[in-house]
Amino acid sequence: QLPSDQQQVTISIDQAGYVYIDDAAVELGGLPQALESIPRSGEGPDITLRADRALDYGRVMAVMGELNRAGLNRISLITNSAAPASVNTGSSGEE
Repeated sequence: QLPSDQQQVTISIDQAGYVYIDDAAVELGGLPQALESIPRSGEGPDITLRADRALDYGRVMAVMGELNRAGLNRISLITNSAAPASVNTGSSGEE
């Protein structure tokens, strides 16, 4: 379990490839500067990288590369499905 004082930052990449730090949009080309402005404490912050599953792998890797260059190495990766998963209930549609 993480100490409660450890800083958590969520970086999201939406389906169109735009990047957000927590809820703030990062302007195109501004990711390195935005990452530098994240406060550092101890070994952190802990980064949660949330990316849409439909994204090109290269886009996700580019963001991870920027995180590495900024010295933000404590990363958890979460993927979001672009569409809800279909559920086969086995019913014929009659109720």
